[in-house]
Amino acid sequence: MLITFGILTLLVMATGWYLNQHWNKLLKQELQGYVTDLSDSLYTIKFQDLHLDVLSGSLVLEKAVMTPDTIIYQRLLNQQRAPSALYTISVDKLALKYFKPWRYFIGKELNAASLTVTGPNIIMEQNATVRDTSMPKTAYQHISAKMKSIFIGKLTLDSTNFKYIFTRKDSSRVIHQFHNLRVRVNDFLIDSLALDDPTRFLYAHNYEIGMKDYMNRTRDSLYWLNVRGIRYDAASRTLHIGRFEIQPRYEKARFQQKNGVQQDRFEVVLNDISLHNLNPRLLLQEQQIWAQRANIKGGSVEVYRDRTLPMPPGNKLGRFPNQLLHKLNVPVSIDTLLADNINLQYLEMSPVTGQSGRINFSHIHGLFSNITNIDSLVAKNRHMVANFDAVFMQSGKLTARFDFALNDNAGHFAVSGALKNMDGKDLNVATQPLGKIEIRSCDIQELLFHIQGDERKATGQVKLRYQHLKIAVLKQDKGEQQFKRKGLASFLANTLIIKDANPLEGEKERTAAVVFQRDIQRSYFHLVWKTLFTGVKDIAGAGNL
Repeated sequence: MLITFGILTLLVMATGWYLNQHWNKLLKQELQGYVTDLSDSLYTIKFQDLHLDVLSGSLVLEKAVMTPDTIIYQRLLNQQRAPSALYTISVDKLALKYFKPWRYFIGKELNAASLTVTGPNIIMEQNATVRDTSMPKTAYQHISAKMKSIFIGKLTLDSTNFKYIFTRKDSSRVIHQFHNLRVRVNDFLIDSLALDDPTRFLYAHNYEIGMKDYMNRTRDSLYWLNVRGIRYDAASRTLHIGRFEIQPRYEKARFQQKNGVQQDRFEVVLNDISLHNLNPRLLLQEQQIWAQRANIKGGSVEVYRDRTLPMPPGNKLGRFPNQLLHKLNVPVSIDTLLADNINLQYLEMSPVTGQSGRINFSHIHGLFSNITNIDSLVAKNRHMVANFDAVFMQSGKLTARFDFALNDNAGHFAVSGALKNMDGKDLNVATQPLGKIEIRSCDIQELLFHIQGDERKATGQVKLRYQHLKIAVLKQDKGEQQFKRKGLASFLANTLIIKDANPLEGEKERTAAVVFQRDIQRSYFHLVWKTLFTGVKDIAGAGNL
């Protein structure tokens, strides 16, 4: 039995050795011939070594390069038979696993469980001026003369460098370079039926393209820009970003010293971002962003401003959201943007108290529609609309609707909203450091507002229903951080100035009509806030406080 087993083992090893030698030689000859024949002699392939292991079903190709023949390409151009895309490809290593050589040599079927390509460098040159009058062939028509099918269960390209050069019809060029891409292709099949299979996209069930995390400084060197978890799903045409961050390079005090003037300091973190039905061709060739839907699932935004510093020169005219979108060099069309569970906080350092006041919105849910700066789309719909609901200052239930006029030089806008069931004492984190006013009690039942305007001024209607309003006027001794109550001033304010409810007993409900001229050195949101706050103070009788 041992002798018989030993003889069988030797026969298997000898057969494997013979097949390895014989099929290795055939593969080296056929591979070069395949590339030449299938491309009509346009491409040639060279490689350092090829090794087939019949017993393990592995095939390894070392240091392979595929290049186009420029002379033949020019001849095809003259005959108007040249393809619009030209490729130059080099790889460090190409490894097939569980390759079935008998099916390849006998049945003319290439079948493998996986193909791993290490270190590929791909240059794709696409020319829109090239005219091809020949009848285009499918991938199966290209291979059918020599093979029946190609199947690869999992195709992986690691550390891929990809350069894309696109020549437009006006002969201008666009160049994109991507480094360290990760490409995964699942269930790749070329045969007589695969192209018409509705479950497949370009012969595969899916393509997934991931990028290395991106990190860079902004042009002004004040921020780090981080983009992590970048992945493109070709079957659904969806771009995923795990995390997007804008992080200041300096802490608050040093950041302000770097500028020397007032400037908003941003900290932004957005999680789980996705762009659905993104058009990759328009993005790469025309630098246009077209997507049907965008989603952001969680994040935070903090804005800090030090008002102890001088105001910057110039003004902020032309910087409303709709004006900035119109000026954006990149054409954009996003039908719908949904942002969920976002926290927004604004902090401002007061030049009077030396302390920071805070306003915050939590659990923001926002729905934007018709985000575009493309003239033909704006002609059909001139309104970009955003609907929000959020928790304001821990207790207030806020809803708001913004309506921006697109491609409008004056920046016309409208905003309406409602705030309900809020404890007024929650505003003390803003009123004490910024206004030296403490709200001792106030039950805000309902605040309704409608504001419209442009980059110069805003007008609005404000309604506020509340009860039990009591305030304290505060003072701050020199060099002290703590506030003290001014007893007489507080008594006079509550008895002679402040109206403790709206409506007062036996009176009609008070409303406010507001006209507010914009400080052109301040932002759009400052205009909206000051217009609203002016109306609130007028209703409460605190217009002179």
